[in-house]
Amino acid sequence: MKITLHFPKVKEVPEGRPKHCPRCDHRYLARHGVVNKTLKDTKFTQVKVERYRCSGCERTFRYYPEGVGRAAQSKRLMGLAAVMQGLGLSCSGAAHVLRGVEGFISGATVWRDVQAIGMALRKRPFSGGSVRVIGADETIVKIKGRRVVLGFVVNAQTGETLGIEVLVEQDAGSFLLWLRKIAREVGAEVLVTDDLATYKPVTEELGLKHQVCLTHVRKNVTKMLKRLPGQEPVKELVRELIKELPPWGKGALRELAKELRRSTPWRMFLTALANKWESLRLHLEEEGVPATNNRCEQCIGRSKVRYKTIRGFKSEEGMLNFVALTQWLYTNQDVHDLGELAA
Repeated sequence: MKITLHFPKVKEVPEGRPKHCPRCDHRYLARHGVVNKTLKDTKFTQVKVERYRCSGCERTFRYYPEGVGRAAQSKRLMGLAAVMQGLGLSCSGAAHVLRGVEGFISGATVWRDVQAIGMALRKRPFSGGSVRVIGADETIVKIKGRRVVLGFVVNAQTGETLGIEVLVEQDAGSFLLWLRKIAREVGAEVLVTDDLATYKPVTEELGLKHQVCLTHVRKNVTKMLKRLPGQEPVKELVRELIKELPPWGKGALRELAKELRRSTPWRMFLTALANKWESLRLHLEEEGVPATNNRCEQCIGRSKVRYKTIRGFKSEEGMLNFVALTQWLYTNQDVHDLGELAA
């Protein structure tokens, strides 16, 4: 994936003048001097800051150059630090690299920059319109050594991240609470998931059509056939059915389950496979529905690969901000502009 990054510009002196007072919105302002501000940046070590007095509230305020604010570091340096961490460098590693280009900040400041950018991303409203097919999956992360279930919802066709949520448990109740809001917001009609049984009651409750990831199912079927005893002709037929997915496959599986009803493992396996047959074939019946949940797994991979370099999180909020940054950084956009986020 090609990533085009636009970092905030930093200027040495302010341009123009403020149009109104930031406190009372009064329009009549008088220039009240110029001061020098020491700055941590890759280019400037000092910039000019203008002071103005408001004729309305008679209070003074500072007017900063582009890319500069109250913080000791520039917005350009803030964006650089956050991107380095999102690309896989540790906080201390990013701080060491930035020192080489005169950006003297600590590892703790790098992490604060990540939090600021991540929070800005999480506050942005979703404006992608309706999404007919969504994919959902979950992964495990650690917060202070405690295992936490983190759920992801994506556009199953494009891979765009639609939602990230910490789940109470890995069960149908938690999945339902998590998915209901997102499904309604985007107008979803189809849900693509892995082979976890807890998703079936969720799709029924939400009135969504369900596509189960074929990759997961075929792997699970292969493993199960190796464990089940005997019945080689039946095993060969099941392999053929799961490969071709014919419309009559559900009936064939139910007939096999009747013939092997005295063998509980075989009966349970064949019945369970027959019960999800429509969910395995949905991609053949409806256009635009993927056969696998690969888009969601790729989405999780964007954050999980970087997560391994930081050895867990210390807070839920910090984890969500970090994940938001890595998701945005690796989404398929023409340009990633950090200017608005750093502001």
